[in-house]
Amino acid sequence: MSRIQSIFIVALLLTALVALGPAAQATTIEVTIAGASTVWQSLALAAYKEAGSGGGHWTSASNVINLTDSRVSPVNVDPGTIWIVWNSTATKVWSFTKVDSVVGERCYFAQPQCSVNATLANLSGNGANQISPALWGDGSSDTALPSGVQSIFTTGTSVTVAASVLRPEDAQFVVCRANSQLGAGSYGGAASDGLDGLGYNSNWAAGVCPASGSAASAYVGSPIKSGYPGSTGQANVLSFNIKGTDPISGTKIPAYTVVNLGASPLIFIFERSNGELGQLTNASPTQLAQVFSGTNCDADAFGLAPAGINVFQQEPIAGVAQLGENSAFRRPTVYTGTGGGAVLGPSQEANVGTNNPLAGQPGTCNSSNGLGARYRAIGASEEVKSVQNSGSKFGGIDGIGYATFSYGNVSTIANSANYGYITVNGVDPIFASYGPQASTGSGYDPGQPPNAANPTAPAGTLPGAADLPASCSNAFPCPENDIWAGGLSFPNLRNGTYPLWAVLNLVANGTPLTAAKNLAKIAQEFVVSSVPDFVPFAKTTAGGVSDPGLTLVDSHYQQYDGAGNLIGAAPVNSGTDEAGGDVGGTVLSSTSKATQQVQGVQGLQVRP
Repeated sequence: MSRIQSIFIVALLLTALVALGPAAQATTIEVTIAGASTVWQSLALAAYKEAGSGGGHWTSASNVINLTDSRVSPVNVDPGTIWIVWNSTATKVWSFTKVDSVVGERCYFAQPQCSVNATLANLSGNGANQISPALWGDGSSDTALPSGVQSIFTTGTSVTVAASVLRPEDAQFVVCRANSQLGAGSYGGAASDGLDGLGYNSNWAAGVCPASGSAASAYVGSPIKSGYPGSTGQANVLSFNIKGTDPISGTKIPAYTVVNLGASPLIFIFERSNGELGQLTNASPTQLAQVFSGTNCDADAFGLAPAGINVFQQEPIAGVAQLGENSAFRRPTVYTGTGGGAVLGPSQEANVGTNNPLAGQPGTCNSSNGLGARYRAIGASEEVKSVQNSGSKFGGIDGIGYATFSYGNVSTIANSANYGYITVNGVDPIFASYGPQASTGSGYDPGQPPNAANPTAPAGTLPGAADLPASCSNAFPCPENDIWAGGLSFPNLRNGTYPLWAVLNLVANGTPLTAAKNLAKIAQEFVVSSVPDFVPFAKTTAGGVSDPGLTLVDSHYQQYDGAGNLIGAAPVNSGTDEAGGDVGGTVLSSTSKATQQVQGVQGLQVRP
């Protein structure tokens, strides 16, 4: 071959490579996240910043993306809503499918891990703009997915990171509790409340995490169905382990790391436009437990005039449901084995029995006039929708439910006199103090309704973008120091006086763990400078605001199943070695030696 021929061939090859462009380069999937809605938005903004100039973003319509668990036949499918971010050459891709905390953790720990996939039709178009263009940093709207990125999700890509309001130990506990026979576990014995198992799978003794070796179908419980009128929503109940081997496939489960992202308060939300709860402003955990257990579904439980009310609770495997269950209602059990110990409070699963769906059946809710009723909501959005439509779709009476607060979670009922949130034991979960106040908002947090823009809002009106101060042009992005007079978000969560909150976590291993840590750091900057949906876990400076981060922790404790089998490692409250359940744990200062304490059946105990 002549030299001229060689040069000509090389030139053709170079031309071909240039023509191929990004398609010729390998695509790296940075993270494929699944889990809690509370951090969905902040992690999207973090990914877009990480992608750099020239990147793109796309969000799906609601619940059109599938999380497919192939360990069973037929495969288990959970619908979700996704954001996808890519860099300028479409060679790096980040995504997050919004489902529930426990679904996200199951999909991460399952071996093989769940696949995120969708039809081409559901991945087409310019996106649903489910995150405001104002928040992305460059004012951009969603744009169509590049073909190479699109093909990742039509083919399917494995979940590599879980996002959750529960630690893995707590997530496995709640699934073992639901995915077993209804009744008392052998470990609780006579001390049990008969709700160590919730009855969605008859193959396993009450509360017991199933052993491997059975047919795959034995690990699948009955779906927990929605009680919302006309809804086909359901929560799928399916076993997983967090260490050892997968109970269904027998495949070894890799070691994992929990990345602390921040903290979010649990708030109790209610409709107050029908008269029954119009004067509600405060409740104690004892009162809330009475209501959500069905013992007294009546306004008089809160010291108001007797009248039946609606009570809305999420599925028992939902992360936020367990935050309520362990922080305010049943609380962590303190069994000592062979019938010793105690259950500290009534469970929200009391008086449910075999009703599936829970949809206002007689005997599930007691009230003075017989009109009080309880209903099951599937997921955070349906929980809020149930409260929103309590009067119009559930018998014309006010209703109460719960959610982890973020501006996105409560946006449909924010800035409205018809809906509100309450203080717990007189402590406001969002602002420094509870209204009412003068129309100028003098002496209260600048982002708190009522304010100059909304002077007639009653006390406890849920805040929305319209309530943001003029310094933010009544819209996001808005830094936390413009919303709260003290400069820091959720002051009563931070100072320890509001005890109902959860640490938000990411769970990962390997290369995705590094990417998850990077996103966590950037997301914490966004909740300081742009949309304060949660308290950043670590000390963070962004937009000229210095935030000390979360200076509290929930004490860890040993989770165990209905037979007394330990779930996870022994509890430790120390840095990267932390382990154990923590939902509903004792609140401790993270800056003191108390963080070396763990919670046992006799209270806090110092570990050597």
